[in-house]
Amino acid sequence: MLARSRTDGSVISITSSSEQGGSGSAEAPSIHATPRKLRPFYSDSVLGSPSGRPSTPSPSKAKPPDDVSSPPIRPTLAATNVRTYAGQSRSFLVALPQSQAGTLGLEAHSQGLIDDTGVVQAESQEDDFEMRESYTELRERWGVDASEDDPRPPSPVEASPSPKGKGKRRKGLREEAPMRLLPNGMINDLKSITELRSKGESRRFLDEVGYLFEGLDPKGTLGVRRGSALEIVTKLCDIDFSRRAKAADFLGRAWEVLKESGAGDGDKILDSILVFYAALVARDPADMVDLALKADFATTLHRMLSSLERSNDPLWLISTNAGSSELKAAGISKAENNMLNNLHRLIRKKSGLLEETDAVSNRLLISESLAAISPSVHNISHLSSLLHSLSVEISPLPSRVRAYTSGLSLFPPQGPTSFMDTLSLIHLDNCLRLLDSCLLGSWSISSEELGVQNTQLDELRKQAFADALLALCVACDIVCIDNELEDHRPAASKCMESSLRVLINLTHDDLSWCDAVLENELSMTAIMHLIVMAQRQRMLLEKKAHAEQGDVEDGDIAARSLDRMCLALGLLTNLVQASPDARTVMNETLLDFDCPGKRGCISACRCPGRTSALACLGKVYAQHLSSSNELDVVVRGHMAVLFGLIMDRAPVNQRTLLDALPGTSDREKLGVLLQHAQDFTLFYVALTRKIAEARSHDDDEGSDDMDNSMSTPGYPSASRRGRTLRDTKGEVVAKGVVSFLKRLRDQGFS
Repeated sequence: MLARSRTDGSVISITSSSEQGGSGSAEAPSIHATPRKLRPFYSDSVLGSPSGRPSTPSPSKAKPPDDVSSPPIRPTLAATNVRTYAGQSRSFLVALPQSQAGTLGLEAHSQGLIDDTGVVQAESQEDDFEMRESYTELRERWGVDASEDDPRPPSPVEASPSPKGKGKRRKGLREEAPMRLLPNGMINDLKSITELRSKGESRRFLDEVGYLFEGLDPKGTLGVRRGSALEIVTKLCDIDFSRRAKAADFLGRAWEVLKESGAGDGDKILDSILVFYAALVARDPADMVDLALKADFATTLHRMLSSLERSNDPLWLISTNAGSSELKAAGISKAENNMLNNLHRLIRKKSGLLEETDAVSNRLLISESLAAISPSVHNISHLSSLLHSLSVEISPLPSRVRAYTSGLSLFPPQGPTSFMDTLSLIHLDNCLRLLDSCLLGSWSISSEELGVQNTQLDELRKQAFADALLALCVACDIVCIDNELEDHRPAASKCMESSLRVLINLTHDDLSWCDAVLENELSMTAIMHLIVMAQRQRMLLEKKAHAEQGDVEDGDIAARSLDRMCLALGLLTNLVQASPDARTVMNETLLDFDCPGKRGCISACRCPGRTSALACLGKVYAQHLSSSNELDVVVRGHMAVLFGLIMDRAPVNQRTLLDALPGTSDREKLGVLLQHAQDFTLFYVALTRKIAEARSHDDDEGSDDMDNSMSTPGYPSASRRGRTLRDTKGEVVAKGVVSFLKRLRDQGFS
């Protein structure tokens, strides 16, 4: 079945010279008995004898070349035991040049390589032994892989040496001119093979996905546009497709095509796909930077966010198992319900954006995308949509906290009617971080627009936003304590820190916001409970670490506890500094230092060992005295300044605090407080000066780059410049506390 083949036209006789010379007739087989059109042509200049003398023409060459009437006679091999690859007609034996015969010990058998005409057969094959340059050498010599983006200058490559002449340049190759390096600023327009290949792959990729863009033609039917849009986000969930899409500049083009097809204009399916697409791109901050530069990106997402609530959020209704009546009230048909279920399944299982316990919603996907872009992209027109979404999302919290204190669960079980009271902690955290960046002055808001911002914040305060933020802090604290809500602890911890930061920015040197916080009955108890609980948890974890029983996760929890305590202390400092009523409220608030935070102690501690909140603060301060940690040094210095503010013009508070502090006499206690307050003041002054210098440097660069353009990310907004001035006021307050403590110590307490 597998027969060996013979190549009759290229048969070479390897018989001995005696057998070839015995016949002498014209019919004797010759090595060139093949037809003329199949014979290789040998130049006389190449077939010279090794000694340099001209060779005698062979008689066999006088034979007419067109005499091909009789078929060639197959010669036989001299050695029949030679095993060949394709039978006896082909062999791996390679003829060697006569010049190498002596070195190989083949003098006696050299005549076997010479035919009857006296022409050395090996010389006819000298071109076969002439080694050509390899592909690697050719690529190096011609600079195929050398890209103009390579910062290293290319090294000159000499012609590769031939085996015959070591280091000699081969014949037929012209001498190359030395490579000239281009000066700075000039770019070689010749691309390397790698760049060309990459460009070809990108073009091929765009050709492959071109049918998706064709399906998004605005003139096409709605069903085709929805299907094509869903196919795009489905493919983007694949890692390999996402990688090729980034290389081919597919992401920006896809956003434009989706917008042109009607996404973002009110269609529930296309809108949901558009926000999902933005969240997919937000997985890589580098890709998000390019997409955020589009003029309509942030504006489109903010406009969609302003129109969404729990009752009309398509993905939220699907995720919370809303009933058919709620879906119908939201304008979602059965066909749209099926597509939304498929999209929800895709987000949940293939995108990797959310955890299993996180409820999917359009609002969450939008806030994830907005929180991932640079704060300077947002402007004053975006603030109203953010405040609206934040107010709507946080509004059920006060009632849920009251329900928890009465014995009910904090979050209602999922059901057809529970979606209105279910919270999305991740969406709340995203909105709070956006608001925090706005309050810090990172948005592109001019000095003329500050009045609009203050007006909107005043309206927010009148809507009891401070009560809602305090309720959020309490709810997040409950989640961190309740073992039944353990799955929500990571999101609750982040949300609590974000809410404390927003409260600090709102109450900073603002009496109206401070009064709004103090009017809430939960405020002082909640703030003091956060400080005490954070300190207790941190001390327990540090004891485990010293006993070598802790792990890395315990260290992270201890660090978060310290951050939470510092934020709560900062909020308390703002209240005491701005409102004199805060000092009285603190002394009247009762709290047990070891209170576990039961349901009945949410609004007011009812533990039998409760004491004044000032005494609890004194215990926290005393625990930091024995620590040499740099962070503890800063914390106790901050608390020393806080104690000075609390005792100023409040004799009752002075006595309560001095009784709670460790020491043998009041003068000694005040001396320790004074020393810690002075150390903190020096640290605070140095820190604020460095921050001011860094901001001034950034401001100069931003104004030089874009000619004082407010759209420049490095350009400071008016609120940010005002905050820098307010930092100098904090320095004045700290120095005033140091002077007060000196006077109080010098009064001679015994």
